[in-house]
Amino acid sequence: MPAIALVVVLIAVALVALTGEDDVPVAALPERPTIAGSLELEPRLPRAGQEVVVRATLTADRPLALHGLTVRVRDAAGTAHDFPETGERSLGTTPQDITLRRAFPAVGDYTYYLAYRLDGDWVSLQPWERFTVR
Repeated sequence: MPAIALVVVLIAVALVALTGEDDVPVAALPERPTIAGSLELEPRLPRAGQEVVVRATLTADRPLALHGLTVRVRDAAGTAHDFPETGERSLGTTPQDITLRRAFPAVGDYTYYLAYRLDGDWVSLQPWERFTVR
């Protein structure tokens, strides 16, 4: 049996050498990066003035240097109540946890979503979620 294994290995090495391929071709990544993850809001039904914590678990399809990252929040009238921006942040293919905090002083319905700044322009990611401050 060891002689057969040696022959198989030698044939495999010969085939690789004869093809002349040094690298295995890999499909190119799309021009725009893909960021995926989840957002969790705690507490889910906050009271006015209570601190709200949003936890994001994020990954990207390639290493990225983001110029900013935040969770954008809009009330029913469209007024911004964003969580503080993180500033410069690296993101890669390994999941990364990010925690942001802020209070919402007014009772009402709010919509929130993740946004990041890559090359000066902000990119908003769906899905947009809703929560109510009581």
